[in-house]
Amino acid sequence: MPNTNRNYKVIYIRICLIVLMIILLLIPLSLGDIINNSDSSIYNPNLEISVFSKDDYNPILTQEKQGLGNISVYDIDFSELEMGFNNYSVLFPDITEDYNSGALNMTPLDMQFVETLEPAITDNLNEGIEDNNIIKVRLNESLFVEYSNLSKGYVIYHPRLNPSRLLEFYVKNGTALYELDNEIDYTIDNNGFIIFDYEDYFQGSGHNFTMYIIWECEMRVETWSLTQYTKPKLIMNETQKNFLVKFNYYFSLIGRKFGETIQEQNQVVDNIYIALTVNLPDRDLLSHHILLINNITATINDHLDVNNSINILLSDFFPPNWSYVSIDFKSNFTLKFIDPVGKTWGVDRLIAMRNKRQRIYFPSLIAGPRHIYLRDVSIYEYTIHLYQTFDAFSVFERTVERFYLNASVTGIEGIEIIIPYMITGETCPFLINYVSDQSLTIVITDNIKMPLVGASVEVYYFDQLYGTYISKDTVQPLAPGTTNENGEIVLNFVPHGNYSIRVYYNGIFLKESIVNTANNINYIYTNFPHFPIWIVFFGTINCIILIFGVIFYIKSKKIR
Repeated sequence: MPNTNRNYKVIYIRICLIVLMIILLLIPLSLGDIINNSDSSIYNPNLEISVFSKDDYNPILTQEKQGLGNISVYDIDFSELEMGFNNYSVLFPDITEDYNSGALNMTPLDMQFVETLEPAITDNLNEGIEDNNIIKVRLNESLFVEYSNLSKGYVIYHPRLNPSRLLEFYVKNGTALYELDNEIDYTIDNNGFIIFDYEDYFQGSGHNFTMYIIWECEMRVETWSLTQYTKPKLIMNETQKNFLVKFNYYFSLIGRKFGETIQEQNQVVDNIYIALTVNLPDRDLLSHHILLINNITATINDHLDVNNSINILLSDFFPPNWSYVSIDFKSNFTLKFIDPVGKTWGVDRLIAMRNKRQRIYFPSLIAGPRHIYLRDVSIYEYTIHLYQTFDAFSVFERTVERFYLNASVTGIEGIEIIIPYMITGETCPFLINYVSDQSLTIVITDNIKMPLVGASVEVYYFDQLYGTYISKDTVQPLAPGTTNENGEIVLNFVPHGNYSIRVYYNGIFLKESIVNTANNINYIYTNFPHFPIWIVFFGTINCIILIFGVIFYIKSKKIR
């Protein structure tokens, strides 16, 4: 009977030990399962989208227009110009009789340039300056008139250059110089001819006099332009960069003259030579000048004065018959991105659903000429592909061009973005809307490359916490992620590129690593011990219980 009770007692102890071991094994498994069931998604739909207001930025330029400076005349060679018209036989047949009979004779004495009354000018910043491509000059023409036995005692005259307008009219009879009055002494007909009744004015005294005519004449500046060269290509690959940019300044000059027939009216003047002063916009900030005058390269040092104005000389033989001037020059510009994240962009934010994002760039032209805008600067954006984009625009309503970036040419696959034109002092934000379609899969392992369950993961994009809104000043990060039973965490709808991953376990930093969306799975290997603490703890208890059980079993067997 005692042996039977003892046997029952041993069997009961064995059963208790087995049950206890099973319970101890199930506890860590259940704890692991609780951790494994934690949410591995790091998307937080409750984050608010920060508001970006274009009212914070104002354009300096309201249209795409370069300043062109001004062009003025400082001398004219009239030595080959014919005298104007002194015969108008259709309306004044008697004058023809006087000239034919020798009773009236008119001889040119001199034609002199006096001054530029109004230069041609284009200013893209000062609204108080009216753009003008007409150069108005003041000319002094003198003619000697002899007469005797007249049929009619008057002369008519029209200058050769056209259009022209009489400003002042003087006559000299003997030693006295008189200014004539348009209301009393002479008239101007509808064709611009002066009609002067000198016989009535001089009351028959004398038989000769000198006319001094002060004219305003016009010349037109045509095909006037300032163009930026497209080569070499300007690539903005830093957050701030200096560019030495090449431009071409071009214009041609047109002067007209009054012809003898209807067919000759307003033909170009090819027998006078013009000396010009060209004041390029922001001329003190320009360099590397190359001057071309009517397809002939001129020595720039002979034409560039101490004020950095460019002079076209009389010795250049520059007639106003579509003659042209071409000036190449270079100027420095400094472009920077305001509060950039990464090399260029300033803000990346979620704008709709979970996959529609917006990239905002803040380029600012901080140095350069004040009247010359900069354009055709490219950035290479490899975190977005062309097929992902669905809109691109500037807050100043300037064109934002984007092109496919060929990796075989540039070494980078993505898009090339042409920054909108800007003038010094402007910050011109522009935006790219795109659909983020990439996934980032990360697997965290322990020291024997087994999945690390329950590790906390922080994701950084260009050293900023990745989230619904990323910028230098404002971050709306996604909720921290926790690895699942496979040691895995997955981020959906992220931009292309590299991400920095920081791994923590129970608040202890384990490792930082770089991962990329181009990889299907990104593995991060840590030095975390393979066995979790609770497994070691409960395993130790199991071993102790097992040892005690074996000892008890052996003792029980010896007693029997």
